[in-house]
Amino acid sequence: MHSIYAGKKHTVRAFRLPRVGRIAGDRTQEIQIQAIEKDGLRLSVWEMAGRPEFHAFQDFMFPNLGKYSSHQAPPMFMFVWSSITHRKDRRDGMQRKQEEEFEIGFRYWLKFLASKRRQSNATLKVIVVFTRADQMELLPAALSSSITSLRKQFKEVIDIVEPAFEVDARKKGGPVNDVLECIFDIAKQILQDVEVYDICTQVSEHLSEYSKMTKQRIITWSEFSDICIRRFPVLDDEARLQAIALTLNDSGVIIYVNNAANIVLDPNWFCSQIIGSLIHFAESTSSKRTMKIQGFADRVFLEKKLESITKSEA
Repeated sequence: MHSIYAGKKHTVRAFRLPRVGRIAGDRTQEIQIQAIEKDGLRLSVWEMAGRPEFHAFQDFMFPNLGKYSSHQAPPMFMFVWSSITHRKDRRDGMQRKQEEEFEIGFRYWLKFLASKRRQSNATLKVIVVFTRADQMELLPAALSSSITSLRKQFKEVIDIVEPAFEVDARKKGGPVNDVLECIFDIAKQILQDVEVYDICTQVSEHLSEYSKMTKQRIITWSEFSDICIRRFPVLDDEARLQAIALTLNDSGVIIYVNNAANIVLDPNWFCSQIIGSLIHFAESTSSKRTMKIQGFADRVFLEKKLESITKSEA
């Protein structure tokens, strides 16, 4: 999740498991999504950019954590934090963070998760990972104390998993494997309490195959209906299709807003190439002069920008 230059990308890469999609570059420039698999269990990993300009989009993309039923598995979360920050004005390019920065950042994200949870009996699982273990001989007492304090404050809604992990993502095995084992152990525990409809899994696999075969990343609701009904006649019902689409959206398989005209079949492409490009463009100095008043842009401007993004990929 948070923070800037925390080492999220390299930590996930260090899992060294079969995965869908790729991780490129040195810094997370957008929300990146991939799947990791182990012992027949496949998990969708959403790697969140830590920078503030992405927070509004993250708020939109996060599912409503309070509407999970016995047929929907709630997500788990991993908070990744580094005690080192990058500084271009220093010879070694690095500077150690103040320990209170951890509690400020972690509390911010715990409040965010709690606000998304709303009315639910499910307690959200959060794993804490400290990167750059080579710069931390032992977990400082102040950090350990902060985790204990926050665990007590949020215990009614969030379960901060013990212990916290210290990893060096540049090295194989060891603590990185411990994190991985913890993730899959928690996933198995969650799934024990959830009865996932087989039809959701089947539709998910069918849409993935369809997208790969046709190279389509966005389809209309009508196309979605036709694709599903042809393969699964039992879904010839608008309410059932809506339920399937919303469930797959909350699972990170597709992006769909209730009653929307289109469905995104490739969330990773949409988050990285479309939203990421728009945010970078809006943040650049030159583009701010072409934007409308106070950062708002009219429809024509956005259409031209989106067209240029999609054409550059063709």
